[in-house]
Amino acid sequence: MENGSQNNSEDLSFLLTGFSGLQDVQHWLFVPFFFMFLVALFGNLTVMYIVLTEQSLHKPMYWFICFLSAVDLIACLSLMPSLLLILSSGPQAIHSSTCFLQMFCVSFIGAMESSVLLLMAYDRYIAVCKPLSYSSVVTNAFILRGSIIVTIRSFCIVLPMPVLAGQLPYCSMRIVHSIYCEYLAIINTACVRTTISDTFLYIVLAVIGVPDATFIGLSYYKIIKATLKLKSKEAQQKTFSTCSSHIFIIVSFYLSGLLTLSISIFENKMPPYMRVLFSVLYITVPPTLNPIIYSIKNKE
Repeated sequence: MENGSQNNSEDLSFLLTGFSGLQDVQHWLFVPFFFMFLVALFGNLTVMYIVLTEQSLHKPMYWFICFLSAVDLIACLSLMPSLLLILSSGPQAIHSSTCFLQMFCVSFIGAMESSVLLLMAYDRYIAVCKPLSYSSVVTNAFILRGSIIVTIRSFCIVLPMPVLAGQLPYCSMRIVHSIYCEYLAIINTACVRTTISDTFLYIVLAVIGVPDATFIGLSYYKIIKATLKLKSKEAQQKTFSTCSSHIFIIVSFYLSGLLTLSISIFENKMPPYMRVLFSVLYITVPPTLNPIIYSIKNKE
């Protein structure tokens, strides 16, 4: 067993095995994930290009969609190439510095996705419940400040994750049963773990995930309540149509996150590849579905 001093060694690396228990057949997953990669890459690039170049779309709702597409694009580029390489070529060794950077990117993306959805929910809440104040509240300055604040918040909250992981002493067998450097999978290979390293992921969820989900749920509760009071059926349908794409994306994001967390907690009672599969889908499904949903729901 090697001691903790090897954390500073240039040779410290981790072996990503892919889907544990499915190594002999996981190459068949290359095709669907490659298709998802293409859809996510070109879909989000297209959405960003159209919003940025089309003058008529320079409105708050579309700026938020563009912001969300940028986050999804980062998710696509930071994870999917590694995923496709493992599926096509088998287990891959990854240097510790690259691994911790990937860990930060994945965690940062999850926090940013939640934050942007919160901003979008607030935007829809003002538009539906306080329409007369919309133009004075949701301004370009508000969008810029909100984007900067959620970016700084996400960065500061998830930064300790790779720092904590990097300070742990790792054993000689650094085999990670995952597709990418997810926090829990990496610290599970450490010789010694601390209370803060074991609980920090749940601290992040308590600081970002729970409050964001609560405020988003409250916003849409008020939106639905206000919409049902509209006398015009046409106005009701228009409002529900505008918000339905947001609701679908919000539900898919938080539901997949909840399933991933639940499987991570009870992974000893499930096949090992289930946790890996859901953790991968949590990162890959939103970037793939989001541009499709918004393209279908928005005629512009």
